[in-house]
Amino acid sequence: MKSPVQYLCRLCLGSILFVICAFSAQAHDPGLSTATVTVADRQIDVLLGFAEKDVESLLTTSGNGPDLRNAEIFEGIRRQLESLAAREVSLFLDEVTALPDQPIVKRKAGRNIEILLRFERTKATRARLVSKLFERLPSGHREFVTVRTTSGASLGEAMLSAKENSVQIDLSAIASSTVSARGDHSFLAFLMLGVEHILTGYDHLLFLFALLVVCRDLRSILTVITCFTIAHSITLALSSLDVVRLPARIVEPLIAASIAYVGFENLLRGDSPKWRWLITFSFGLVHGLGFADALKEFGIGSGQFGIVWPLVGFNLGVEVGQLSVAAVVLPILWQLRKNPGFARQWVPVCSVAVTLAGSYWMVERILQK
Repeated sequence: MKSPVQYLCRLCLGSILFVICAFSAQAHDPGLSTATVTVADRQIDVLLGFAEKDVESLLTTSGNGPDLRNAEIFEGIRRQLESLAAREVSLFLDEVTALPDQPIVKRKAGRNIEILLRFERTKATRARLVSKLFERLPSGHREFVTVRTTSGASLGEAMLSAKENSVQIDLSAIASSTVSARGDHSFLAFLMLGVEHILTGYDHLLFLFALLVVCRDLRSILTVITCFTIAHSITLALSSLDVVRLPARIVEPLIAASIAYVGFENLLRGDSPKWRWLITFSFGLVHGLGFADALKEFGIGSGQFGIVWPLVGFNLGVEVGQLSVAAVVLPILWQLRKNPGFARQWVPVCSVAVTLAGSYWMVERILQK
């Protein structure tokens, strides 16, 4: 039988190891930017949209980029951004490199930055947009490209990445909306983005783990997963369609707070706390708002019904990723529960670690806003 000292040591060691891993990991990063290509009679505009954190990555290789929230610093690096975009984003018209006018960099509402590149259109029958900015961005970063006319009619969509970094447009058949990309179809690409988002979303995964670790039977597990799925699907849809929306400075700390709360509740109430389904549903609504930021922050699919397929694909990807994690974790938890000491000793260890990690992320996100 373990002595109180041995139990305390195990509790502290498990908590320290877990928190070290949590602190070294970057809580979820969808890694998504946009490029809107507008084809007119005499010009082709390329409007790039980035989150501030991605612009910081573009400007440094050390991981300690400039604080773009500082207006004076932002003004000081404007020319650096303009030069970088003109150098690393190329438009080929019938294999001839087009030279852009002076790029324009501006801050968009919220914490996003836009870079406009304007090219003179020739009599070329084909155009190809190539971005080398992926070399400066985090691994796994994606860029959602939309091609449209000046009237707003959609000509096509594509998802680019470091491996597939170009999109081609058949200018001779522009009326028939012929757009192709060296990349995935947008629905499949958003599905994969949803899978990647949940698999790299350490905060969402930790929340789900904290919910499942105290479940004692299949019914409680299915209830938790179903409530979380329904809740985040509701707010993901409503937020993406602009029916409901909260700023990230509120949503992100709330997500971290939900993790800390569930871990603390596990410590206080033990196995299968009452009303866990209601807690799961309530906090699932908050997590859905976090998922929606990956789609709507840059105005993706702002045209009529343009958000529907990205929304469906992304949400389905989140569910696939979530169920994949559950399929791996649940058999392990069931096996561990055969040991009577697991619920008595390791569930509290895990719950302390979850509470500490959630509290750390909450404070970090509040201070960053």
